[in-house]
Amino acid sequence: MRDYFEDSKIKRLSRQSGSDRHRLTRRKAVSLSTLICYWLLSVLTTSSNNNIKTTATAFTMNHASSKGCFTRRALETGLTNSLRNGSCEQTNKRDRWITTVNGSSSSLLSETEKQNSPVAEKKLVLVGGGHAHLQVIKALNKQARPENLSVTLVDVQSHASYSGMVPGCVANLYTPEQATIDLAALAEWASVEFIQGRVADIDLDAKQLVLHGSDERLNFDAISLDIGSTSKGLDETEGAKEFAIPTRPISDLVHKIELAEQQLKRDTFLLSPSQKKKGVPIHVVVVGGGAAGIELSMAMQARWGLIDLDAPLKVTLLNAGSELLSEENIQSRAAVNNALSKRHISVRNDSIVQRLTEEGVCLKDGTKIPYTHCIWAAGAIAHGLAWKLQSNKLAVSDRGWVSVTPNLQSVSHPFVFAAGDCAEILGLPNGQCSPPKAGVYAVRSGPVLIENLTRFLNQETKATETDVELIEFLPQNEFLKLIMCGDETAIGFRFGMVLEGKWVWQLKDRIDNMFMDLFRAEHLPSEEQKAEGRLDASQYDTIPAERPPPLDPRDAAILLQRTDDHVPYEQAWDVLRDMMESEKYRARVTSAARHVIPQPR
Repeated sequence: MRDYFEDSKIKRLSRQSGSDRHRLTRRKAVSLSTLICYWLLSVLTTSSNNNIKTTATAFTMNHASSKGCFTRRALETGLTNSLRNGSCEQTNKRDRWITTVNGSSSSLLSETEKQNSPVAEKKLVLVGGGHAHLQVIKALNKQARPENLSVTLVDVQSHASYSGMVPGCVANLYTPEQATIDLAALAEWASVEFIQGRVADIDLDAKQLVLHGSDERLNFDAISLDIGSTSKGLDETEGAKEFAIPTRPISDLVHKIELAEQQLKRDTFLLSPSQKKKGVPIHVVVVGGGAAGIELSMAMQARWGLIDLDAPLKVTLLNAGSELLSEENIQSRAAVNNALSKRHISVRNDSIVQRLTEEGVCLKDGTKIPYTHCIWAAGAIAHGLAWKLQSNKLAVSDRGWVSVTPNLQSVSHPFVFAAGDCAEILGLPNGQCSPPKAGVYAVRSGPVLIENLTRFLNQETKATETDVELIEFLPQNEFLKLIMCGDETAIGFRFGMVLEGKWVWQLKDRIDNMFMDLFRAEHLPSEEQKAEGRLDASQYDTIPAERPPPLDPRDAAILLQRTDDHVPYEQAWDVLRDMMESEKYRARVTSAARHVIPQPR
């Protein structure tokens, strides 16, 4: 979704709060304390007086532990070596630090020291501001995360586009600002360090991330990847990068369409009256017959069909397969084809693009389709960073997806996690395949990623990193699929049923904005709410504990099949939730839908 290999100046956006400045001042004091403790250790080493040794031991252990200037190993090693030739016992056995037996010493930290000893600092690096990582950033804000945990986000862009709203943005139903999340602002709110730049490499042996154009290396104890994917065929197809508008990075898509529109308006203004009368046609060709291509073709029709260009607008959708959405049932496919036909969008199946020229799209069968604008929406392939990491021995599939367990943990490196489009989940129950590349799965994986990163980084002493008990992400087999039509209507598929109309768009708009509200500045928890210190892993569409009782199955079936503009989308959403919760109710509603002819009201 974002290009981490795109050249850009590294820009560190770290803002020191008052507590951060206090911590820097404290480190200077700690350095002085360290010198004092080392001096006391020298006393222990040279003095023959056991009373002096006992007093110095107690001071060194208490002072060094409270100031954090020694690790447990350094304390034990230094004191053990200093006392190797003598005996030093405390009168209070509970506060015994060193016990010597027959001249050989063994170390034991006291309960007091354990309570006061500093906890080792842990560092988490998040690569990419994808849908799952947005939730991690919010949950691991400074007040909620452990004091010893620091979090760094690295992304090429300062703003992340929400893929679910981008087609609506292209159709002018949203502004670009409404469809983007300010990563820098979110990171600042959570006291997460944000580095705007691209990743050159990740040294998995040294646990260090290398930034492009910088000698700096970021150390980490755990690293998580949420880097999305890139456009399929864009690099391999001759002329595609030069002449087409790619859908990734998503933010560039909207910007390039806006520039093309401005150029169209300028060209139209410069046309002579005779040229305007003749009407030079505008032909938009969308390559890719998946959900993204379908939505974008209708979005372009809606956007440019409403402006006065003094020229006819034609939109053509090129699909490499024999039919659109072949994985859906016949009713769903028919609904999509009808929606495209109604909007005068031509669909060409079995159309494999061989190359692009300035004048036309050249197909494998020899056909050449003239165009004025071409949008490349041919699906997703693995990000270049994943291929780079494969050379570093990270487990990656033959298609370039990062191989993870259902815990979202790398199968080869336990300290590496991955979520969203860039990951392929292996070992799901009952032979379930890894879910398709859809935003809903990235969103749903967020709470699991939060929990597992927290557990992994909070682990006590373990034999291996794989000993940490993690939870599993079990992706749903089916989800509500919503396709925007560009004119404030939408098509949905759920439980084998087709949902159409304005109410479906209202439902989609509500779901998308609920997700965005989790990260918009005006909806983020206040400092007082953050002080509660809870990890926020709530989902944007959590089913309310209280809602109206289920409708009669026949009434529910009629409601869901209505296509008029007066359907209450909240009530229809409740029906879908009831069907999701009760298999019996779902069966009764779907059965009624097959026998009831809806009557729009």
